[in-house]
Amino acid sequence: MEQSGDFIVFLGRFHPLFLHLPIGFLVLAVTLELASRTDKYVSLKPAVGFTLLLGAVSALVAAILGLMLAQDGGYSEDLLSLHKWLGIALVIFSFGAWILYEQKERRQTAQLKKAYAGSLVLMMVFLGGAGHYGGSLTHGTTYLTQNMPNGLRKLVGLPVNEGPKLITNLNEAEVFGDIIHPILETRCNSCHNESKKKGELQMHTVAALMKGGENGDVFVPGEPANSTMIQRVHLPEADEEHMPPKGKTQLTPEQIMLLEWWIGEGAPFDKKVAEVAKAAEIDAILQTLADPDANKTEVEILLAEGTLPPDLEKMNALKSKGVMIKSLSNDSNWLQVTIDKNLPVADLLAELAADFSEQVTWLDLKETPLADADLAAVSNFKHLTRLRLEKTPITDEAMDHLKGLNYLEFLNIYGSKVGDSGIEKLAGLRNLRRLYAWESDVTIAGAKQLEEKMAQLEVNLGFEVQVLDSLTVQVLPVGQTE
Repeated sequence: MEQSGDFIVFLGRFHPLFLHLPIGFLVLAVTLELASRTDKYVSLKPAVGFTLLLGAVSALVAAILGLMLAQDGGYSEDLLSLHKWLGIALVIFSFGAWILYEQKERRQTAQLKKAYAGSLVLMMVFLGGAGHYGGSLTHGTTYLTQNMPNGLRKLVGLPVNEGPKLITNLNEAEVFGDIIHPILETRCNSCHNESKKKGELQMHTVAALMKGGENGDVFVPGEPANSTMIQRVHLPEADEEHMPPKGKTQLTPEQIMLLEWWIGEGAPFDKKVAEVAKAAEIDAILQTLADPDANKTEVEILLAEGTLPPDLEKMNALKSKGVMIKSLSNDSNWLQVTIDKNLPVADLLAELAADFSEQVTWLDLKETPLADADLAAVSNFKHLTRLRLEKTPITDEAMDHLKGLNYLEFLNIYGSKVGDSGIEKLAGLRNLRRLYAWESDVTIAGAKQLEEKMAQLEVNLGFEVQVLDSLTVQVLPVGQTE
């Protein structure tokens, strides 16, 4: 008996595959009927009956499979009942429309024509109703409006969707109500709500969540690793047991960490953030719920804000001269520029500075015959975040022109003649994170001195330095000797 029930549910899983056939055939039949009433498309009339028959038969198959799928459970009884009876009515009226069409074609009486037209109207009403409630069973009762643009929401009188609500007082925020529940609402409730309870699990209220599903409790207070909720989200997305299901919007790593934190702290439903212990990593995530930019660097905020659109005509003019200039991404006005070593670098830098000082954020000048004075033009790119100057003949004097590049994160001076006094001039660049200076005149002592001044900076000299007791050992690259 159990195997028989499983086989029925197995067949029922084909319901979503077949249900689109009657929709297509029946809508096409009505379209052919309306078109065939014009002189231009009167030749289509013989196809109406056959299309109606295909629609009726496919509606019957879809209805039977739907009744089988209903045996799997996990659906709101009220919604399921509406969907079921509207589907049955659709089957009856689609067959009725086909029979009336055949009778009308044979006898051509006014009464049959009216009955046929009425059956088509009712058939489409039942088709729309069955489809709507089927969508509600699958995606939740708000599936039609949840992604509706705000302009249209205003037009139809629905409240405007203001997006994620920021927490104004983080310490006073409720851990579950203000932090955990919004995650469940946006990522879990479409399958575990009042109208749809996949796996007999509902998550739209505290009582429903604590009740669990057909497999028991979904969380074990204090034990996130042993909680089904956490185990499911960590499964591979292709796994049938993974939650949310493949194709649905997935939880972010930060959301998973918050769920694990909540369960790890005993899954409190009535505590405030200030009353629950939290590691630095969790605190950093929580800060973003009050300020989305809390953990972003100045550079990340700058690039997210965007900049003015570049002049496309002037961009094309530079491209014609051999300069590689393109957008940082498809939807960005920020530009990345590469000037080849065989081009007149000084003239092109001056042209770039005149026309694209706001937009250039990545600049590659490697192996070009740069003079120190040529970098005066680079000082105009106030939004520069990456600069490549490797294998150029620049010296310490060139670094004077980089002092005002406050968004610079990445600088490569490998193979240049810049030394310790040159990199010392970079100490005021608060966003500088990486400085590549191997095979330059920068020494280990000079690099360490700069790193001590700039805690966020890593100076890469192309080798590692290890300290053993009081002896400093320089580990050179493979194949290189002192």
